[in-house]
Amino acid sequence: MRTTLVLLMILTISAFADSIFQRINTDQNLTVDQKALYLVYSVIDQNKLPALYTAGTEPVRSGSPALHEAVLMYDIISETTLEEILSLVNRPTLSGSPQSFVSPDGHFRIHYTTTGGDASSLTYANDIAEYVDYSWATECGTMGYFVPPPDNGAGGDDLYDIYIMNAGPGTCGYCSSGGEYKPADSTHASSASHIVISNTQGANLNKVTAAHEFQHAIQNSYDWQEPTWFMENCAVWMEDMVYDAVNDWTGYYSGGAMRKPWKGIDAGNPYWYGGMFWPRMMGLMFDDQTAVRKVWENCAEGAGSNMWAAQDEMFISYGSSLEKAFMEYGVWRFFVGSFYNAAFNLFDDELDSVSNAIVLPWNTTTTLPFTGDHHPASSTYFLETRGIAWIKVDLSDYQGGYAQFEFDGRDNFDWNLGAIIFNESGFEFNWYACNPQTGEKTVAVPTTGYDYAIFFPAFMAETSFTAEFDYEISYSTGIEEGETFVSTELVITSNPVVTGSSVTFNLPSTGFADLSVIDLNGRRVSTLFSGEAQQGFNSVDFQTDLSSGTYFVVLRHENSVETARVSVLR
Repeated sequence: MRTTLVLLMILTISAFADSIFQRINTDQNLTVDQKALYLVYSVIDQNKLPALYTAGTEPVRSGSPALHEAVLMYDIISETTLEEILSLVNRPTLSGSPQSFVSPDGHFRIHYTTTGGDASSLTYANDIAEYVDYSWATECGTMGYFVPPPDNGAGGDDLYDIYIMNAGPGTCGYCSSGGEYKPADSTHASSASHIVISNTQGANLNKVTAAHEFQHAIQNSYDWQEPTWFMENCAVWMEDMVYDAVNDWTGYYSGGAMRKPWKGIDAGNPYWYGGMFWPRMMGLMFDDQTAVRKVWENCAEGAGSNMWAAQDEMFISYGSSLEKAFMEYGVWRFFVGSFYNAAFNLFDDELDSVSNAIVLPWNTTTTLPFTGDHHPASSTYFLETRGIAWIKVDLSDYQGGYAQFEFDGRDNFDWNLGAIIFNESGFEFNWYACNPQTGEKTVAVPTTGYDYAIFFPAFMAETSFTAEFDYEISYSTGIEEGETFVSTELVITSNPVVTGSSVTFNLPSTGFADLSVIDLNGRRVSTLFSGEAQQGFNSVDFQTDLSSGTYFVVLRHENSVETARVSVLR
């Protein structure tokens, strides 16, 4: 039965097709020099690649990841190979007579030609100029990101250079920092760069390409040594921030964080495009789109890759942490499609129309007791570091008691265990650290009034070992053993609420608490309390200027989250 289910999932779970990048990146027979050189060939000149890397592959939309992965190898390849790579990633030569002009806002020099394989028209070039100017105005102006450093006159002056040309089969464009000017006074590995945009694509693709590749230019201005995965996460997220109406990012949903939860959030190609929900969460979690920018500012505090520390520092500044935010990410990723719930402020209402998050069929049940494991016939679904597996229990026939989840993860590795209970009016969430020696944890959740319980193990260990686990779920009218699901007891004194109504919450311990109001689009519209709160009962007034309507009150405290639906009367 297990084999049948695995084969079914292989057929039904959407996946990205094989690409040149994937073949090169996973070929264990390549030397370091060959790998770096082939990555550059994959973007600059695919004709130089052996056929085994190109035959039958799907194109990669952006060439930036391959070029950046090669850049990160510059210190470990031979001088001869480095010289060849630098000659390839140098400023491109257009096929015909080169022409250029300065963009209307004065930030870019647009290079194009009207003849040969790179040919485009002045109208096309003017449109590109408009899109990159708008990207600059949004990303550097409105959102406050660093502007790219000057390039020491590499394109004829110190304006940022955009080259319109044939970017390669199926490639929309790329940003290259290899061999570019590195300001001598930079303390954070800042680098200049240039962008290539395809000469043959439609307006919408040009818009998101401009936003995406310019975000890479910005990232290089903070620290070009940071990892590719988060650069790509942010670049895809920025497409939606700059050109919200285009929605090209939805094409990456099937390979992303909801459909492949077992992948680590730092997984590489092709997952990193669908991983854009991680920075999307950062921006919406605190109703502060500068949260992602703060990560890059933390990266720029010193040269060298320090991405995990930079993210942790950002989350801590908001009263959370990387580990806490990651566990909440396991909740937010689940509430999409038919389980979309505006009560949690990550996703806007666009996410109610996408496919449900993937719960593997051997991890779902309507009958208790139930036993399961994570030893599928195919290793495709093994948890990677910071990967999760949702386990769904239908509570319809199990009201009035407790569902007890007994988890046993691989010994001597770090595991966390998340638990969600929910109905259409809201949900509660807690997470727990498992025993570091045995990998065990037992949690009992109340079933009364809840439609489903979701448990999700999270593999937190930095290791190449497989993350195997077993579990048992049982039902009882009393709690037999383990840790009881802790409720923060969020109480609305009157519902509908009016200005002056109070919200009471009972905390199991003193610590940081955040009490917010969320609208039906999943957006934080008011913060009722955010700061240190005492153990026991706390009460705050519902003082807001909200319009009449339906909202959710969301309480975060330590390792728990609780929501409640409210109606507001004005």
